[in-house]
Amino acid sequence: MKQGRSGLTLREFHAYHKPLIELTPRKVNQWVKNLPIANLGDASKSIYRILVDSNQSIIDPDKRFSILKTLCPIADHLINALEKQFLNRNIALTEKQKKIAALVQAIQTEISIGFHSIIESIVTDHVKWSNKKVLLNSIAYAIKYHGLVMLRCYQLYASVPARIWRELYILFQIAQENEIDSQNSQVETHGEEYSCRDYFVQSLLLSIANPYQLRQREIGLLWELLPELSTHTDLSSHAYNKLHYVVVMDSASPPIHKSLYNKGLTNNLKLTVSPVVDYLKHKLSSLQRSDQQTARKAMVIKHLIQTWNHGTHRSFARTPSDDSLDIAIGLGATHYILMQEPGGTGDDRSGASDTLEAMEGSLKNATLIDLGTVKKEYTKSDFDYLSSSGPPSDDVWAKLYRPDQAIAEEAEKIKNNTRSRDTIVKESYQLQTVDLMNISPGGYCIQISSDKLPKHAQTGEVLGFLERSSDEREQWSIGVVRWVRRQLKGTVVQMGVQLLAPGAIPINIQLRNSKSDTNEFQRALLLPALTGVGQPATLITNPLSFRTNSKVRIVDHGNEYDARLSKEVTSSSSFKQFEFERIGDKPNEDSQKPKDPSFDSGGIDGVWDLI
Repeated sequence: MKQGRSGLTLREFHAYHKPLIELTPRKVNQWVKNLPIANLGDASKSIYRILVDSNQSIIDPDKRFSILKTLCPIADHLINALEKQFLNRNIALTEKQKKIAALVQAIQTEISIGFHSIIESIVTDHVKWSNKKVLLNSIAYAIKYHGLVMLRCYQLYASVPARIWRELYILFQIAQENEIDSQNSQVETHGEEYSCRDYFVQSLLLSIANPYQLRQREIGLLWELLPELSTHTDLSSHAYNKLHYVVVMDSASPPIHKSLYNKGLTNNLKLTVSPVVDYLKHKLSSLQRSDQQTARKAMVIKHLIQTWNHGTHRSFARTPSDDSLDIAIGLGATHYILMQEPGGTGDDRSGASDTLEAMEGSLKNATLIDLGTVKKEYTKSDFDYLSSSGPPSDDVWAKLYRPDQAIAEEAEKIKNNTRSRDTIVKESYQLQTVDLMNISPGGYCIQISSDKLPKHAQTGEVLGFLERSSDEREQWSIGVVRWVRRQLKGTVVQMGVQLLAPGAIPINIQLRNSKSDTNEFQRALLLPALTGVGQPATLITNPLSFRTNSKVRIVDHGNEYDARLSKEVTSSSSFKQFEFERIGDKPNEDSQKPKDPSFDSGGIDGVWDLI
């Protein structure tokens, strides 16, 4: 790799390099038609190799553009197939998934390098009017594929390389210098053509949308919304609106909020997002939430409005820490652990062995097993020991009684083949020990190894924190994962956690339906009131079943009452938080009657007046 005179990354040209095929548009087109697409591994390897070959060969810019334009659709098809191997799965990738993700990024990087070669050849040879169309389309393609590399980094919760930002700014400045930044190119997205400016703004909007706070599927949905939003964004050298971000074109970093901008820097652009916020508010009000995809889209729009309307940035001081915490990840795990009684084992021990041990003779060292279990384990011929259709077993009593040496084998067999629901729950709902990186008034930054990260750990997930004070007193706190980021080195994942409440009560909640009362009770958490901020007690429920104005029945350790969910405080893909008010809560008449003091004292002097 080398850096060209334009500042873009290029591959070293080799005059005597022998490519896989003859690099002409006709030969490449024929090669693509014969490519075995069904064999994903071989096809991906072949595409990557021919891209490297073309980037190392000296080719005329027009021919290079035709070759890349032929390779881009098949490369995109293979990338979409490869992404299914590592996206929308566990955050902690396996070694195989890491290699596939690296291959995807390598293919997209080679495509952008190919367009860099075209831009370098045209710009350094003084742009001619006949080459302006090729230059326009090459810049648009290069910016688009830089944006796709950024998208993949955000979806894998990794940092975007500084090189990507530096080259993205160089590409847009070349388009501005040649006055082609606002012209529509031949590069299409969802069947529509966009300009270099549109693709550039799309990447900028992605970076300031706090993508680390979203899940992988939601980041993909955000990327699909951005082409539409880019046309409503103002990008200029001056901004008179308070809702804007500063793009420092001579840097290698993403846009920053105006409140964090150092005014000593020059050569910058202002990205104003207030028109986008107004457009999103109108779009949200007209959105019909009829299915899960639409509901997820509404959630992403709400996230964008909140992020861009308030200009969120770090406002709390962080205090470093080298302590550790025990956490329960997920609403189900937190509820389950809170429900456990201290010291309770939950073991169900049977006394059958003790009973048989007291017996004499041949039954002394035997264990009685359930006849139903025997019928499942043995075939019909084993039980028909009196039938003439087959020879009898050697020991007919073995059907009901077995020696102790068979107990261990049977237990191991049952353990391997079937696991009870309680066993699965106990294995899934466990406390995880994590490293505490820093503390702020609003929450924590924690770090956990990738191999210990549960599959359901995502942004927006509920966390239960078990904190121990200096006197060994335990205190539970409830929080929510706000962002996830993977470290460049090592296999650790960092999470930013916002605290919701200091403590919680595990409850069961049932959705009340006027037509039927057959709904199952579900896990929920009752959070205490936060008097300091004027927030009453709230409920944490699953995100699917409950909504504002739903009537529910709450069971709180034997205390049962009905309530109405009056206001949605916050929500994510994993939970919803509601304010609620009790309904139909009539006091017990017997408990409200005044008690006669004579009854309390045990006398009967006041009985006559009552008669």
